[in-house]
Amino acid sequence: MRRPTGSNLATHLHYLIGLRKLGHEVVYLEDRGAGQPGLSPVPRAGLVLLGELLRRCRVDVPLVWVDPDAGLVGGMVWPQLRRRLTNADLLLDLGGHCWLEERSLPRRRVLLDVDTADAPLADAGHQLDHDLFFSYHREPTALVDADWLPTIPPVVPRLWYGPPTRAELPLRVRADAAGAPPGTGERRACGVSPGQLLALPGRISPRPWMALPAARAALAAELEGAGWTIRDDATADSSLSSYRGNMIGSQAALSLRRGGAAASIWFSSQDACMLAAGRPVIVSDPDLDSWLPAGVGLLTFAGFDGAVSAVERIQRELPRHAAAARSIAERVFHFRVVLPSLLAQALPRRLEAVA
Repeated sequence: MRRPTGSNLATHLHYLIGLRKLGHEVVYLEDRGAGQPGLSPVPRAGLVLLGELLRRCRVDVPLVWVDPDAGLVGGMVWPQLRRRLTNADLLLDLGGHCWLEERSLPRRRVLLDVDTADAPLADAGHQLDHDLFFSYHREPTALVDADWLPTIPPVVPRLWYGPPTRAELPLRVRADAAGAPPGTGERRACGVSPGQLLALPGRISPRPWMALPAARAALAAELEGAGWTIRDDATADSSLSSYRGNMIGSQAALSLRRGGAAASIWFSSQDACMLAAGRPVIVSDPDLDSWLPAGVGLLTFAGFDGAVSAVERIQRELPRHAAAARSIAERVFHFRVVLPSLLAQALPRRLEAVA
């Protein structure tokens, strides 16, 4: 609620809607956090936005904001919140951002290391009192020395339904730490050199686009000069509508993210949403097909020529790959598949959940 960007909202909505649809009693709790005195005492805009999104989805979830230093509670009176926490069987801490002392009241506490920009695990001290630790990453953060369990992002597929993909739509490309043009001093990733990234528009038929922050204006100018479409990262992620629109408005996704922290992600939330939208996904992970049905709808590659070849394969049979992408989302990433598995590990029996 503090930072209601499209990616943050999508991540939280999948858990809130999914858990509620599975029949659990759910409360969304967010506190101001430590060391953030500049934040608004009560993020009213975020509260209203998240509440409206849940109402549109016909999901009833109480939203609670707490600033313990100021003694402020929004959405629920303090005694009521304490009772809900005391009676809760599970606290699901997304990103390790729950700093309340009362987080110890639920019977079980689970830390989930997700992949949104707003969910880095910032401090290890308060996270060691969790009972279990789950992560989207192969190599979870070193800040918390724990026995991490793997999990994958759940999706609510109907949030991403839209018009069928078309060959004239652009190709979404993610290159978080990779492929900057010559002279920028940025490192390579996934075997794609800066020069090859500049050459990509000339090697594939769909026009590639990428979202970049304003601070990388020089990089944006070089890529645009080479035939790329560049969108402002803050604008692309400014709301759930824009976040979703950028996915629906792309024919497929090519992820060149296997450098740095992104290299350890099993499968990103954005990629799962693209599949749910019926948009094929191409990732540079040769091990992915060992646990996901890769080959149609979800393709893997190695090196620049492999990426180009994968894009061409999708172009030749776009409807087939689009149908397979949605099928993978339904069979593998659907909240009715992911969340029961997560809860079965977190809880010894079917219990009430507080997220």
